[in-house]
Amino acid sequence: MVYPCNTDPFTSTNKVRGFTLIELMIALFISGLIAATIISIYIAQTRSYSQHDDIANIQQGLRGALIVMPLDIRLAGCDPTESNEAGIITATATQFRFTRDITGNPVIANSADGDVDDPGEDIAFQFSAIADQDDNGIVDNGGADWSGTSSLGRASGGAIQPLADNIEALEFNYTLDDGSTTLAPTNPNKIRTIQVTLLARATHPAKSYVHTKSYTTASGVVWTPPNDNFRRRLVVTNIQLRNMGY
Repeated sequence: MVYPCNTDPFTSTNKVRGFTLIELMIALFISGLIAATIISIYIAQTRSYSQHDDIANIQQGLRGALIVMPLDIRLAGCDPTESNEAGIITATATQFRFTRDITGNPVIANSADGDVDDPGEDIAFQFSAIADQDDNGIVDNGGADWSGTSSLGRASGGAIQPLADNIEALEFNYTLDDGSTTLAPTNPNKIRTIQVTLLARATHPAKSYVHTKSYTTASGVVWTPPNDNFRRRLVVTNIQLRNMGY
């Protein structure tokens, strides 16, 4: 019997050869190794992005506070009409409250009117009473110090609005007209410069990071947060009171 050349069952071109079990196992192992590598890289990149995002949020919040606070505080005691209405109301280590006469004039818009009863003329920076119940400048939320974070509040007309989130501790230190510094000035009218210290904490813990640092405030107080997995940032800024004593 004669077979056509393209249908010869004994030619190599018509043979079908499958994979052996060993070859399948090797292929599965290599595929699994590649998949595991890709997943590991993805997890590492995601974790790194999350940590960098947390740090960026910390710095953004602090940057915002350092823009708003100096603009407000430099106007403490602003009194263009010389009515002696504007000045510093409260100056402690944890709260700074002041008034300024910057608006209310019925004739000239955004001009002083001789009183401090208009919106935006009574300003305070502080934590809420709930966040810092022992009033030592460190967030406790009703428990032990370093029990979470809170917002640095800006109060205008009584209502406290968040200015910067994820703040763990704050301090106001005051330089007086004789050059001395204090956390509790007996005569607020002698204040010339305020040193503001803020400590911010990341929202999420970083598994590969262990916090072991201490921080020194402008007054020399040492803050020692717990050895946890949260990253932190400390900022200290000096704000001159342009309208006090001049």
